[in-house]
Amino acid sequence: MRILPRGAFGRTALLIAGLLFVNLIVYLFMTAFLVVQPSNDILMKQMANQMNTIVIHEQSNVSDDVREAFAESTGIQAFPFKEALGKGLSDAIYYKSLSTQLSKYLGKGTEIRIEESDKAYYWILHPRQKDMWIRIPSIRVDYRIYLVPVMYFTIIFILSCLGGWLFAKQLHRPLKRLEVAAREIGRGDYPGKLKEKGAKELVAVTRAFNQMAKDVHQLEEDRTLLLAGISHDLRTPITRIRLASEFLGEADEETKNGIIADTEDMDAIIDQFISFVRDGRDEPEKEVNINEIIEQIAENNVLHQRDVRTNLKPIPDYPVKILAMKRLIGNLVENAFRYGEPPVEISSWCDNKKIIITVSDHGKGIPDMDVERLFQPFARGEEARTGRGSGLGLAIVKRIVELHHGEIYLSNLPRGGLEARLEFFT
Repeated sequence: MRILPRGAFGRTALLIAGLLFVNLIVYLFMTAFLVVQPSNDILMKQMANQMNTIVIHEQSNVSDDVREAFAESTGIQAFPFKEALGKGLSDAIYYKSLSTQLSKYLGKGTEIRIEESDKAYYWILHPRQKDMWIRIPSIRVDYRIYLVPVMYFTIIFILSCLGGWLFAKQLHRPLKRLEVAAREIGRGDYPGKLKEKGAKELVAVTRAFNQMAKDVHQLEEDRTLLLAGISHDLRTPITRIRLASEFLGEADEETKNGIIADTEDMDAIIDQFISFVRDGRDEPEKEVNINEIIEQIAENNVLHQRDVRTNLKPIPDYPVKILAMKRLIGNLVENAFRYGEPPVEISSWCDNKKIIITVSDHGKGIPDMDVERLFQPFARGEEARTGRGSGLGLAIVKRIVELHHGEIYLSNLPRGGLEARLEFFT
């Protein structure tokens, strides 16, 4: 189990709160040693002086009138042990730490007890007067006043944690915006210009990021325009070649069929280029049931005498770009027929808040080393290198899946064939 947070925000907040708490602890110890301890020493010294005065009086046989006047003015009285027990000594509590402190000034054998009855009393045994207990009146302590510093330190601790959290949040907010914007760029979106504010280092990073995002967006637009222009311009000469081939005689039938097949291949490649640069990013999303899209694709393939089988279970609606999703599943089905063997099976179900869709065939599958490579543009399997297509089919599929915040996996089935697994988080 991980105790420390992994994120920069959590670590910064914990660090600041920890530093403030350490400062609070240091303050407590400094107060204890520089304020409380000296005050106790002063009290013990004064009490020792009083004790020595009483002992001198007792040993000097001072008259009873003087004793009574002293007791009346100070409240300090001396009692033999047995009489002291009846005066409250029996209820007094022994304090070892105070006895040790007082013994520094009176000598070894000093003992101090505290009685709390009608008011507080110190009962002290002087090492030079073992048969006499001296009672010194004090102020009764209302321990409820100690709740004030406890509440004070509790409030300081809470404010320290809150201050650390707010400071870290303020510091982390621009980083969070950068993280979200970087993910949008990774998906091919343009997040717009981020506000350049905060510390000068963050402003510099944000400014550099804005420039990078602008350059990437411009590069994407230039690439899209270039591919779309080339694809559009190629259609005219291809159409001319196709028309010219129609005028060939029966003696050139084989050449004519070859030219027609080549022009159809080039047409298909151009369509893939256009699909790659126009992945439906600008298409609005709609909440639909993906099973309906699968059924439409399956029906269209069945009309063209293709063996497509479906096993669709109830799934929730999901926000999709309908044309892009049709292109996604259509490309997977097309690849299954082109490079695999029928029947092609399409399944869907919901598992642990995930919509799962699989498209599988009954062919030979692909080498495991090709699984990741085939998602790259213009990558083709060994068996497809001499066939039709440009190697953009799975690249288009991957872009559309990422556009819908999903994931795609390719795997070979034990029974034979390749399975494409789509996962969308609801």
